[in-house]
Amino acid sequence: MNRSGAAIAFLSATMILIVFAAPSAMAKSKRVSGSNCSSDWVNNESAMQCFIKGEEEARNGVKHPHYVACGGGDIFCCTNNDRGDVDCEALAVARPPSRNVLIRAILAAQKNRRATAR
Repeated sequence: MNRSGAAIAFLSATMILIVFAAPSAMAKSKRVSGSNCSSDWVNNESAMQCFIKGEEEARNGVKHPHYVACGGGDIFCCTNNDRGDVDCEALAVARPPSRNVLIRAILAAQKNRRATAR
């Protein structure tokens, strides 16, 4: 492969990484909050169990009941502590593509580039 072909393959790979990595980086910057949840969370069994647990705890006078919170497409079951800190457990995580998926995409782009260069 000549230099221009290698440069194009490198740029293609870089663009693929930017396309796949940028949304996950932006998603991680969002704060977790109950107000960030869409109505979809009720379809998640674990989130519904968290909600029910929080309702029962509130009825029983628990100082910091559990609640469902969302951020960056992820769903959490959270509770606060006396210092105001939030402790959350991930229930449903919108994960970015795995490294293997990204590598396969890069290799496919390179293969396509070689096929069109012939």
